[in-house]
Amino acid sequence: MNSWKASGEVNTPWLHPSALGPIREAIRFHYRLLPYLYTLYRRAAQQGEPMLRPLFYEFEDDPRAYADTDDFLLGPSLLVANVVEPGQRERRVYLPPVAGGWFDFWSGTPHAGGQDIVVAAPLDAMPLFVPAGGMIPMTEPRDYTRLHDEPSRALRVFPAQTDGTSTFTLYEDDGLSLAYRKGEFAEVAFELSTTRDSIALSAAKTGRYALPYTRIRVVLPEREHRRIALDGNGVELTVGD
Repeated sequence: MNSWKASGEVNTPWLHPSALGPIREAIRFHYRLLPYLYTLYRRAAQQGEPMLRPLFYEFEDDPRAYADTDDFLLGPSLLVANVVEPGQRERRVYLPPVAGGWFDFWSGTPHAGGQDIVVAAPLDAMPLFVPAGGMIPMTEPRDYTRLHDEPSRALRVFPAQTDGTSTFTLYEDDGLSLAYRKGEFAEVAFELSTTRDSIALSAAKTGRYALPYTRIRVVLPEREHRRIALDGNGVELTVGD
């Protein structure tokens, strides 16, 4: 948005009223993803993991993951199907084979892995997919007045439909100082276990940094109706809509 164009196009969003709505929502979505993004930054710094990953980074045994593509992974839990053609309103997307398949991030619709699917690509919702067992920490959608340091947390969980286990560790610090270098940080380790009849999710907080929240709301796909058991240690887990 802040780049200069030699041909003189004006690319500041507020000067294009017809596109301002989708751009505003995209910026808000970016801020809601900050807990996930901040964790990815930490992992990149500590472990050398790239945040943006070609498909073959996670699926090195899949020949199709090496094909030329505009798609990429944002961390381990989001497959981003870019829309790069003018006027394009649907996308053919290749979903690599994973146990339990994939979920549409927006609708929760499940898709089998190892296949191509055609999905809608409206201006206000880039196609995003999450592997079964994926967990994405976000902020709550209700408060847009504190975008950069919103203290609420909502964990988007996409549980496999069959037996499976997965983990994700959320990283937290004050986001401002260098106190983390002296140990002032915390981690919240999530463990997800599923069967055909039940879902179990636990969270355990470690580290001396005092979290700015006491609870994390767990958000499941709308069609999920299995029994759910939650176990929080150092932070409360609650199930929301």
